[in-house]
Amino acid sequence: MKKDVLIMFLGAFTMLVPFMGFPSTWDTIILLVAGVLTIALGIAVRRGNRPRASFPVFRRSESSGSTEQHA
Repeated sequence: MKKDVLIMFLGAFTMLVPFMGFPSTWDTIILLVAGVLTIALGIAVRRGNRPRASFPVFRRSESSGSTEQHA
């Protein structure tokens, strides 16, 4: 399942938790865990959409076979 779909399901679950009849302490714990998971999935989605660096830090020189560092 894709991360963005998981975020939507987690949001719907978070919306329904107060109406499920759990004790207050359980509600707090469940909502805390759902919030942490939502944040973690949001970070994962954001990192997945970030463009990668197009230039390598270390590049092998074709002629000498040695490794050169480029700034």
